[in-house]
Amino acid sequence: MSEQDLYVIRASGEGWAVQLADETLGQFGERPKAIEAAVMVAQASARRGRLSGVVLDEGDDVVLIWEPGRDMYSKLS
Repeated sequence: MSEQDLYVIRASGEGWAVQLADETLGQFGERPKAIEAAVMVAQASARRGRLSGVVLDEGDDVVLIWEPGRDMYSKLS
């Protein structure tokens, strides 16, 4: 079974954090910068054969931002 890397973007203090499991990978002043960084690391994770994805945690809602083969950032397999 493949391991999964789910990168979560959420508001943190005065900016946005990118988290993987319980670890904060980075803090960004703007949400688009956090999204860009999360997608880049998720793409690298997918290239290493791991299931990966990026979600935006908006409190009451969780929005899928990126997953391999299902969005404008990646080719369909």
